[in-house]
Amino acid sequence: METSESGLTRREFLGLTGGLIVFFAIPSELARAAGESGGGDAPSFNAFLRIAPDSMVTVFTGKVEMGQGNKTALAQMVAEELTVPFSSVEMVMGDTDLVPWDGGTWGSTSVRFMGVELRAAAAEARDVLVEMAAEQWGAAPSALTVSEGRISLASDTRTSVALGELTEGKEIRRALKGEPKLRPVVEYRVVGTSVSRVDGRAIVTGEEQFVADVRIPGMLHGAVLHPPSFGARLKSVDTSRAERASGVIKVVRDEGFVAVVAERPELAREARQLIRADWEEKPHPAMESLWDDLRSTAELADTVTEEGTVGSVLEAAERQFSATYRTAFVAHAPVEPHVALASWQDGKVTVYSNTQTPFLQKDDVAEALGLESGQVRIVVPRVGGGFGGKTNPELAIAAARLARAVGGPVMVDQTREEELTWNYFKPAALIDIRCGVNGDREISAWDCDVHNCGDRGAEPPYGFANRRVRSFGCDSPLRQGAWRGLAGSAITFAIEVHMDEVASEMGEDPVEFRLKHLDNDPRLARTVRAVAEAYGWTPRRAPTGKGVGFACGIDVGSRVAEIVELDVDAKTGLVRISRVVVAQESGLVINPDGITNQIEGGIIMGLGPALREMVHYEKGRILTDRYSKYPIPTIRDAPKIETVLVPNPTLSPQGAGEPSIFPISAAVANAIFDATGKRLREMPFLPDRVLAATAV
Repeated sequence: METSESGLTRREFLGLTGGLIVFFAIPSELARAAGESGGGDAPSFNAFLRIAPDSMVTVFTGKVEMGQGNKTALAQMVAEELTVPFSSVEMVMGDTDLVPWDGGTWGSTSVRFMGVELRAAAAEARDVLVEMAAEQWGAAPSALTVSEGRISLASDTRTSVALGELTEGKEIRRALKGEPKLRPVVEYRVVGTSVSRVDGRAIVTGEEQFVADVRIPGMLHGAVLHPPSFGARLKSVDTSRAERASGVIKVVRDEGFVAVVAERPELAREARQLIRADWEEKPHPAMESLWDDLRSTAELADTVTEEGTVGSVLEAAERQFSATYRTAFVAHAPVEPHVALASWQDGKVTVYSNTQTPFLQKDDVAEALGLESGQVRIVVPRVGGGFGGKTNPELAIAAARLARAVGGPVMVDQTREEELTWNYFKPAALIDIRCGVNGDREISAWDCDVHNCGDRGAEPPYGFANRRVRSFGCDSPLRQGAWRGLAGSAITFAIEVHMDEVASEMGEDPVEFRLKHLDNDPRLARTVRAVAEAYGWTPRRAPTGKGVGFACGIDVGSRVAEIVELDVDAKTGLVRISRVVVAQESGLVINPDGITNQIEGGIIMGLGPALREMVHYEKGRILTDRYSKYPIPTIRDAPKIETVLVPNPTLSPQGAGEPSIFPISAAVANAIFDATGKRLREMPFLPDRVLAATAV
């Protein structure tokens, strides 16, 4: 994809042909939940749509498409409210010069928050045009109908007009006010159908454009010098050999930053190898001491919840259960590594970046280079997977710095080794759970301490009257940050394995034991029953020797329950998943095929940390720096997945991209126990760990 160095501003883009423009803002309480801010320098609206005179609809939003299908789902929601063909809606996303400010694409917020507001904006636009038509025809708005993108008199459908024709080339601006009247769900024709993804064909044919496909005339390539270990300080550097290498344009040095700019990427990397650098490395703890180090440095960060009298009830319980659960550091390992291309023109830098947070990156680049915010533009093409890992601005800053140094466009991309080494990781987690069971064979007290990973998903979904959950911050030996679902998958693993263990010890069926504690959440109870029915579950007490495990959870408003079937090789300890049945309730389903893809993707991604993914490190160096050392699930590992979408169309759309990853590791652990009679409380469940457990 070749592009020019200039681009239209938002004002220029909107001024081309006029039309109806509706602006709207996410309400403050939703903005906080979505990680967005209405304060500071943020504008008073978060997105807007435009209906052109030819009835084409353009939606402008700061959200980005990175594989989750929001470009399709958001367009469906707009098309539904306007009653226009899905093909007439175009999404403009992630270009900071064209779209309004947005906090970022994370936390399953695109449809859950932005989509809800887009529906409202589309309904507002429809109602504005109905008022215009009513005035033109001398009729009451209630006497008009809207269908197939046309407004008609109900009494005489021959009197009709297309939505865009009413603007007559004028520019009409309107801010969203109050509560627009949404179309009833029973009338939906686009929402609720499996519309093909707008980018599907381009992806499978290789036509889809990513940052690495962008080409600017005269473009050069950069390679940044990395220290040998995290936190190392550059003492001295000799770049003379690199400067003389073939194809090298310039070696850029700026305090601790050193990088090569060359004609081709391989030449830049080869020259980087010629740099002689002397580093001062700091001491790092050993990987073997991780759990002791986390516990010894723990400081209380937050009491997530505290209800009842946990201590006294726990002490008085007929039976007490306690266990510690551990999960390893995990890499994001997206198919598309980080990449950025920067180009300067007239004192302004445009950066093509595969970031999840274009506006935050815009501010980071401006601050790093001493620029005003208006001097930076971030453009995000299609992103090849993020999973919370593409918020780091370092590559964008490097590209902008190098482009300024050489006076021409420069692309900087990470190799697979750099991708697995120099980005932050999912935090390792250390979780302690204690609970008590009363005479009614129910959990009467729940006490949980979560270390290092945050507290998302830490509050159990069950209606325990006495419960305390605390979150502790710790000194991490590695860079750590957001990973799909944040702490939720690690904490759900601990909660659901603990629930399974108590059920087994009490002689209870694991599904019925959960349901006994779910009077507080009928949605989750219904989802649990749905997956049990789909699987053909029969009452049992684990272990049965069959290798079947159950787990459930809550995230971003959705309820999910999963059942896993697996085999354990008694000789090798290898675990092979053969079948997964999953039920998920996410409110109104926009695109059944799209949400099913997200559910399946979450399950397969979750199987990686459950069975094999684990970051190994030594003295601040990452050892798992390629897929041969850091194996992720492939198509050969994918089990048969049967998905049940539990209907709840009266509830607004809930988050769909992350919930299914929460229970899967617990379901696998519980299935291993069902097969072997041995509990595994540390992820991943590597063959040697399985063998060690079963040998006891």
